[in-house]
Amino acid sequence: MRGRKLILLLVFAIPAILVVIAIAFPVFAQIQMRANKQVALRNMNQLGAAAATYMAENGGTLPATGLKDPDTWAAAASPENANAWYNVLPRKLGHKGVDQYASNPQAFYSKENILFLPGAQYPESEKKLARPYFAIAINTKLQRKGEEPVKLAQITHPARTVLFLEQGLPKEKKAAAQQPNYDGSPNGSAKSFVARYGGVGFVTFVDGHVEAIDGRDMLERMWRSTFPLEPMDIIWSKTPEENPNK
Repeated sequence: MRGRKLILLLVFAIPAILVVIAIAFPVFAQIQMRANKQVALRNMNQLGAAAATYMAENGGTLPATGLKDPDTWAAAASPENANAWYNVLPRKLGHKGVDQYASNPQAFYSKENILFLPGAQYPESEKKLARPYFAIAINTKLQRKGEEPVKLAQITHPARTVLFLEQGLPKEKKAAAQQPNYDGSPNGSAKSFVARYGGVGFVTFVDGHVEAIDGRDMLERMWRSTFPLEPMDIIWSKTPEENPNK
């Protein structure tokens, strides 16, 4: 008799437990997303502050993109990239530069690293330890190859010009179907922007402030824009007259 009662209890209890799990999981996911979003907002704000300090100390020169793509830890730590933003700016915040993680790559993917975002979908362990994957990138459209280092005075609308953006990683969902494959590079543009938090992602503007941007809307406006842009648009080049798609 007891066995039958126990079976009946289990029969009724299991669906109830499954219902609770079905209700709780989306709630937990939303709480986790909000927490990840707050970390991203904090880190992007800190990068904006570090960039402002760097510019003040270097005659208004914007942080450098780096001369060699850091597709390995050795490349990130090479002398060619000593002044790259991902090595210089973290140090201004009391953190390690990316070059200092070469001997301990696992720590790069932890909250110890100011460039680590817990909401990003980094590659599996073995792959991500072979090279640094960046969930934050500098706007590469500000510094064209062969040009002199960009000065703050050349940015006509600092409050609307992107300096840093949330950068897509290889397996992350694209904000728009037209985007090329994400690669986790430290240098990015609107085409590599990712909207990790329910369709939005963060960008840090040259003046240091951060905004949450709707990924699809931002990309569609950029691809449909005629130039020059309006001053209140999101600008990816030094001036609204320049077309960043070229």
